[in-house]
Amino acid sequence: MDSIRKYLTLLLISAIALISFMAALQGYRSGMQMSSELFDAELKTLAQSITNLPNQISHAIAASNEDLAIQSWSDNDLVLRTSNVPLTAIAPFEVGYSDQNFNAQRWRVYASFNQQTSLWVFVAQPLKTRFELTEEMMISAMTPFFLAIPVLALAIFLLVTYGLAPLRELTTQLSKRRENDFSNIALSRTPAELLPTVSTLNSLLSRLNSAFEREKQFASHAAHELRTPLSVMKINLHNLQQSQSAEHEEVEQLQQDTDRMIHVVNQILLLSRTNPEIISANFDICDPFKIAQKVISDIYVNIDKKNQNIELSGESCEFRGNEFAVYTLLQNLISNANKYTPENSDIRINISLKDKCLSILVEDSGTGIPEHEQIKSTARFYRGQSHQKSKIEGSGLGLSIVEQIVAMHNGKLKLGKSDLGGLSVLVELNSA
Repeated sequence: MDSIRKYLTLLLISAIALISFMAALQGYRSGMQMSSELFDAELKTLAQSITNLPNQISHAIAASNEDLAIQSWSDNDLVLRTSNVPLTAIAPFEVGYSDQNFNAQRWRVYASFNQQTSLWVFVAQPLKTRFELTEEMMISAMTPFFLAIPVLALAIFLLVTYGLAPLRELTTQLSKRRENDFSNIALSRTPAELLPTVSTLNSLLSRLNSAFEREKQFASHAAHELRTPLSVMKINLHNLQQSQSAEHEEVEQLQQDTDRMIHVVNQILLLSRTNPEIISANFDICDPFKIAQKVISDIYVNIDKKNQNIELSGESCEFRGNEFAVYTLLQNLISNANKYTPENSDIRINISLKDKCLSILVEDSGTGIPEHEQIKSTARFYRGQSHQKSKIEGSGLGLSIVEQIVAMHNGKLKLGKSDLGGLSVLVELNSA
C-alpha cells in the first residue's frame, strides 16, 4: 500500500523542482536578453569611440583579446584591423547590429560610420562568449538553490510527518485496543480534516458497545429463561417415568428428546460465552494438562459406561490463555471422542508446550470424519452423513466452539486420520 507521507513528500519535492527548473529557464532567458543588451551597448560605445579618433593607424594590430575583433575602413581601404579578422569586410556597410560568420565561428557585429571622415568601424564579439558568461552567471545564481533542495526535501519530509502525526496516533490507538474496549478515541491534536473520521469512529464504537451489552444480556437471560424450564421438564418427566409402567417407551423417548434439547441449549449458550470479545479480556496463566485431567474426571462416568481406555500423555506446563476456553475446548474434543468411539476402544490425548505454542492431540477409535466432510465439519449445526445415519445424538456445535476458541488464541485446527482408526484432531494454540 502506498504511503501518504511518501506520496506527499515526493509530490511536493517534484513540484518544487519543476517550478525551480521553470524559474531557472525563464531566468536564463531573461539573463541572456539583458546580457545581450549590455554587450551590444558596449560594442556600440567602443565602435563610436574608435570612429571619433582623430587619426587611424594604417596597419594591422595584434588582437589583445580573442573575444574582440575590430576593423576600420576609409574610402574602401582597410586602415585598421586586429589580427583575428580577415582582410575583407566582416559585415555589410550598414550602421547597426548584425550576426556574421568568420574565423569559423558566429560573431555579433556593430557597424559605425563617421560622415565627416567617411570612416567605417566594425566591432565584433563571439556569440559563444555571451552564452558562456550568461550560463556562468545563471549557474552561480541557481547553484545555492539547487544545493538546498536536499535540505528542503528533508524539511518537507519532517513537516509532512508532523502533519500526519494525528493519523499515525489514531492508527496506534486502534491497533492497541483490546476487543472489548469501546471507549471513545481522544487524540492529542485533532485537525479539522480528521475530525469527521474520529467522530464517525466514536459513534461506531458507541453502537458496538451497545450491541455488545445487549449480547451479554441476551446470554444471561437465555441461560435463565431456557435452562430453568427445561430442568423442570426433565424432573417432571423423570417423575412421570417412575409412576408409569416400564413399557411406556414414549416417556423414555421424550426424556431423551429433552436431554438432547438441554444439550443443544447448553452448546448454544457456550458458543455465545466463548466469543473472542468476552474471553480474551480474561487471559491468565493456566495448566492445560491439569485442565485435561479435570475434564476426564468430569466425564469419566460416560467413559466408564462404554468401558473405554483413555490415555493422557504429556506434562504440566504454564500457558497464558483463558482457562474456561481451554476447558471448554478439551471438554468438546474428549466428549466427541467418547461419543463416537465404540465400547472397549481406545482414546489418546497428548498435551505439549513448545515455544509458547500449546499442542493438543486427541485421537479416537471411532468412525472418524471422511476427508471430503472435514472442511464442513466446523460449520455450526453441521453433521456429516455418517453421523446422521447413526443413533448418536449431537447438536453439530462442538467443533464450531473448538474452532472459535482456536481462532481466539490465534491458533490452528487440523482434522485427520488417527493411528487408532478414527478421527485425529490437532489443535495448536499460541500463548497470549
